[in-house]
Amino acid sequence: MENNQQQEKENIPFSRMIMDDFMLLLFLGVTIYAIFYLLWGVMELSNLPAIPEEIKQTLIK
Repeated sequence: MENNQQQEKENIPFSRMIMDDFMLLLFLGVTIYAIFYLLWGVMELSNLPAIPEEIKQTLIK
């Protein structure tokens, strides 16, 4: 009987182990969302045009 229980524990697929751990799913959901949101923000900032020199000078003074 004990041997059967050990075999069942060993034969659990990896995807089922991931889906059974709700804290891991919560962590992955928040982390993946945050990473994509940050990457999207960096891409948006990199696509902004440069500030014209006239406006730079008025901001510096």
